[in-house]
Amino acid sequence: MLLFIDFIYSTQQLIKIVRKRAKAAPQIQNYDTNERIRLNNFTVIDENGENLGRLDKFEAIAIAKERELDLVLVSPHPDNAVAKIVDWSKFKYEKSKKARKNQAKKIENKEWWFSPKIQDNEIEFKINQVKKFLEKEDGIAKMTVKYERKTTPDMLYSTFERVKAKFEEFAKPVSEMAREGRNLSIIIRKK
Repeated sequence: MLLFIDFIYSTQQLIKIVRKRAKAAPQIQNYDTNERIRLNNFTVIDENGENLGRLDKFEAIAIAKERELDLVLVSPHPDNAVAKIVDWSKFKYEKSKKARKNQAKKIENKEWWFSPKIQDNEIEFKINQVKKFLEKEDGIAKMTVKYERKTTPDMLYSTFERVKAKFEEFAKPVSEMAREGRNLSIIIRKK
């Protein structure tokens, strides 16, 4: 009985590990290959990129097998279907590599808050942080002047103008000044 419970526990752990790895891997589009292709007639392109013309499914598979490669349907549209003769493992690797590369391109963005009663040296300190962030990352920064009690809209706008004057030398605005509730904000990117 104890061995059976250990077996179930280890199987569950294995399933969790497999699921985690499946989630981490980038997803690539499902392609029909060789006998799994449902269409009977399509344009075939060989491994060198030459167009072999419109061929029957069985002829194309025979050519691929003769060259010890696979037939992959890359465009499944019935009117203009296209299949390529490729090495399936190499093709799948290239697609996953491209998906991973596209997945890695995430734009980093951060937000900095400014009080309406902020001093000039504090503005200078935060602006230097923003400048370092924009130089290091290829991202965007959001600058927000936060509403506090007993502040007037004039105080918000004057603080916003002081902040804007400081970052205009190294960054350009992506959006116009916007009101978010009682706060004023702008999104910037390096020049």
